[in-house]
This record gives sequence, structure tokens and C-alpha cells, in this order.
Amino acid sequence: MDVTIRTWRDAAEPPFAQVDHAATAAATEALRAASGMTWVDVLDPTEEEFAPLAQAMELDPLAVEDTLTVRERPKSLRYGDTLFVTTDTVAEDGAMSRISLFVCGRGVLSVRLGTGFDTDEVAHQITDNVGLLHFGINALELMILDAVVDGYTARISAIDEQLDDLESILFDNRASDRVSQTTFTLHKQVGALRRIVLPMRDVAGALLRRVSADPEQHDLLPYAEDVYDHTMRAADWTESLRDGVESVRSTNLALVDNQLNTVMKKLTSWAAIIAVPTAITGYYGQNVPYPGFGAQWGFWLSLVTMIVMAGGLYAAFKRRGWL
Repeated sequence: MDVTIRTWRDAAEPPFAQVDHAATAAATEALRAASGMTWVDVLDPTEEEFAPLAQAMELDPLAVEDTLTVRERPKSLRYGDTLFVTTDTVAEDGAMSRISLFVCGRGVLSVRLGTGFDTDEVAHQITDNVGLLHFGINALELMILDAVVDGYTARISAIDEQLDDLESILFDNRASDRVSQTTFTLHKQVGALRRIVLPMRDVAGALLRRVSADPEQHDLLPYAEDVYDHTMRAADWTESLRDGVESVRSTNLALVDNQLNTVMKKLTSWAAIIAVPTAITGYYGQNVPYPGFGAQWGFWLSLVTMIVMAGGLYAAFKRRGWL
């Protein structure tokens, strides 16, 4: 378990940050400080490692259980004086990780399962907008969630570009297998995104309601609305991506079926053409008398008949586009 403590004391100064492998006491003291704003980040704790910090901060056992569980639906709940937020983060390359926030006092305790969320970059963004922190702890939560939603948007944009590339080669028969494999992969990726992006609307909506309900945070409202708008846009974009992937997949299947029908028509046409000389030679091969039996003109009659009938079938199939 790695613990990183970032404290913003003055808007004119960068945050004081320290990294410790056993900083339970320091983290608790920083989160309970009466001044400044603190972000304590805990990376990949085990249940035994996180227990002392959870006990010191008097965190609800249900929230702690959800924090250490990977498969948990994004949500925002309040346990006493502590607000609990848990969701998934997504990197542009598709790597997913878990992040949970405990918003209390003058700080935020984040617990991450996985390294897919770049907290250093988020800390730099907070420092660039450190003036917002005078609005209180909601501002710190807002900026962290804003970075999470930005990760959704970047990943969705990357998938959208892959989908555009697929559409450009959709009618290339040689790329049929590639289209099928890629659409199957994109379908799974979009499905995984939907499971975390859609519930995130409730989390962003809860943040917006808390900010709008506080008259003292009126100036923070546009930022909360911006995060909510980005979340809604990501959710709508995810839905349109799912429809796009399904459209490409169904179109590709239709093209494969159409190609198969074309091949079957060609095979059927050639089989019908070949059947004509087969039938005629079989008829003239009987050991019974027939017109032209034992005569040279019988051979030429059968040959001309085969050519005329086979040629007629070829012309008919060609006119219908079967050959």
C-alpha cells in the first residue's frame, strides 16, 4: 500500500506532497486539519493494510467493503458526515481501474485499485486551478471527478476513431474477417464502458445538486454543470457508439450473406450448364438404338445440341447477373 498526501495551503504555492508506505497517522492528521485542502491517495491497499486508516477515520464498514471490491456499480452515498463516491476510471488505451473517494472535513481520501488513473496529472490540474479550492471540499471532489470523466471521453473518442476506420473498409470483401473480429472486440469494450459511464450520471448529478443547494458556492455551479454536461455527453456518445457498432456488425453480416448468395448462384449456374452435356452424353451412351445411332451425324447432332443448350443457359444466367 502506497500513501500519497497532497496539501494545498496557499494558492500561490504548489502543494506539499509526501509519499509514505505506512502513513496512517499522517494521513489522518492531514485530513482532519483545520486549514488548507488535503488529498490523501492510497494505492492498492489490502484489507489488512487499509483497516487501521479506516478505523482512524471512522469510515463506514459498508463503504470500506465497496472500496475494496472491484466489481461495484458507480454510486454516491452519504454515511453520516462522510460522502462516499466510487466509480471506475478508464485510460485512453482501455485500461480500467477503480477509484473510491471519501469526502470529509477539509480533504478527500481516495483509494485506487490499479494504476490506470494518473493522480500526478490531476494534482497538476488542481494546482493550476487552486483558486477554486476556496469553495470547499466540493471543489476538490469536482476536479477529481472531472479528470475521471475526461478519461471516459478520451477512451470513447478512441473507440469512435476505430469505428470510423472500420466503416471505411466495410465494403472490402478481403477485410471481412478483420471487420468481424474488430466489431466483436469493440462491442465488448463499449459494453464495459456503458456499465460505468451510465451510472456515472447519477454521481455527477448528485454533485451538481450539492453545489446548487449551497448559495455560497454559486460561482462553483458552472464548473459542476460542466462536469455534469461532460458526463451526459459521454453517456449519450456511448449509446451512439453501441448503435454504431451494432450497425457495422449487422451490415458486415449482411454483406457476408450477400457474398455467399452470389457464390451459390454462380455455383448453381455452372452446375446447370455442366448438367446439359452430362445429360446428353448419357442419353447417347445408351446401348439401344436412337436417332443417329451408329452414324457420324449422331455425334455432331449431340455436340451441337450440347453447345446450343449450354450456351443458352450461360447467356440467360449472365443476363440475370448470376455469372
